[in-house]
Amino acid sequence: MNVAIITAGGKGKRVSNDFKKQFASIEGKPLLFWTIDKFVASDKISKIIITLPEEEKVEYEQLIIEEYTEEEFKIICGGQKRQDSVFKGLQGCPHNTEYVLIHDGVRPFVKTEEIDKIIDLVVSKKAVIPVCDTKNTIKKVCENKVVNTLNRNKLVNVLTPQAFTYHLLFDLHKKAKDKGLYFTDDASILEHFGYDVFTIKTSTRNFKITDKFDLEIAKYLIKHFRSN
Repeated sequence: MNVAIITAGGKGKRVSNDFKKQFASIEGKPLLFWTIDKFVASDKISKIIITLPEEEKVEYEQLIIEEYTEEEFKIICGGQKRQDSVFKGLQGCPHNTEYVLIHDGVRPFVKTEEIDKIIDLVVSKKAVIPVCDTKNTIKKVCENKVVNTLNRNKLVNVLTPQAFTYHLLFDLHKKAKDKGLYFTDDASILEHFGYDVFTIKTSTRNFKITDKFDLEIAKYLIKHFRSN
């Protein structure tokens, strides 16, 4: 069984103080639903677990049930940090879960065919993350002074969904939690404990909606190119 955990439990204050970005309305439905659609469309996903803020859980759980009546969903409250939310999602996976995908709820432009390719690859690699080329020159800075310029040809931007063998990710998440270790993504947990993580090149369109500008871009793209 393949399970997708979609994290949507953040506060999203960089977009607005009036609403959380994952619930921003775009063309008549919440941004989060545009993300969910891509996983619902995949025949390789058996179950979708969504983490939501506690204060929005009841409302959006009902909306999800109404929107996706034939899909198998599990809605849970997120944790204090993203890593806490993912671990709660892992705890909620069925006992026969083989592979798990972790995706940001505010990345609505991932392609279903990319999701399927990641799933196909994780079967042999055990840990796979989507990446895209870095377009900008990256410099290391200390106290507003450039220390050195990194080789752009050896750098990538890391995206989601990140896919893993379920029991491996669960065990390492638990180990990190027990040690009080926090990381910015799930692949970093495997890297810390010495496991190999493999990459797959995907589209740069799979960007994360972080601020108001990103949201305006998302609204435009969904309005004019929703079928792409």
